[in-house]
Amino acid sequence: MPTLWTPLYFLINATACVLALSAQAQADALIEPDWRISRVAVAPWAPDAVGRHGARPWVGQSVTFRPGSVDGPSVLHCRHAALQPTRFAAEALFQGNLPAPAVTAAQTLGIGHLPLAGVSLTCDTGVFEFHRVDPDSLLLGLDNQVLTLSHAPGALAPAHAPEGRVQRLLEAHFSCDMGFSSSTVKAKRIWLSTRLKKRIADYFSRPAPADAVPVIAGDPFTDSQEYPLRFAVGKAVVSNGLADVAVRFADAARDRTVVYRMRREGGAWRVDDLRYAGGETLLGLLK
Repeated sequence: MPTLWTPLYFLINATACVLALSAQAQADALIEPDWRISRVAVAPWAPDAVGRHGARPWVGQSVTFRPGSVDGPSVLHCRHAALQPTRFAAEALFQGNLPAPAVTAAQTLGIGHLPLAGVSLTCDTGVFEFHRVDPDSLLLGLDNQVLTLSHAPGALAPAHAPEGRVQRLLEAHFSCDMGFSSSTVKAKRIWLSTRLKKRIADYFSRPAPADAVPVIAGDPFTDSQEYPLRFAVGKAVVSNGLADVAVRFADAARDRTVVYRMRREGGAWRVDDLRYAGGETLLGLLK
């Protein structure tokens, strides 16, 4: 009698193994493997966290999801990782930490569509909820801060590539004062061409009446007066020694695209101009 059951026993076990492997493959497919932390902001449930360091030094670091593990900074480096799909209303986002009204708090983080899909990660350092705010971006609440992770082409590009240069410029831009002034531009000098730096310097050197509206009234690097909350750097299109890199900026209300025109100078790609959706350029506005 036992020999009669043996084939069925192995068939059941083989089927269970196939199902287990299929479930693992489905879990692994819930999230793309490679991400980069592009921004860290104070969480709306902990406004007094302003000035703490926390995860801020993590900007620019990689987070890689592997079968059964995650490679990343600090607690995001863990083993025995398991993934589950999620879909949350505003009140359940960030493990229920959003202040009321939760929908309004979600909007301050650039979340415009609800319920929001994502992935729950359980591993040996804790439970982490990653919310997919758009196809290129995840949000993670950690240590009273909200991390934005990107897997857009610029986030995964090497530092010397044109889209990699734009990625690093914008990471610095989003981490500091985004206003347009001679001092904020000075902090970006290493990413700008000689021509663009001169045009900007000339723009600020010209006297203007105190009651006049400036030609550039907002942030030219994001084409906004109300600063966006995230960005996705596209793949560079290179031709004749120039490169065009399209960058999508977004918040809860709208998306907009700015094309960064890059030029090789001093052995590196540098921003030489910006082209906006309406056809205007930064060099044109600076005249």
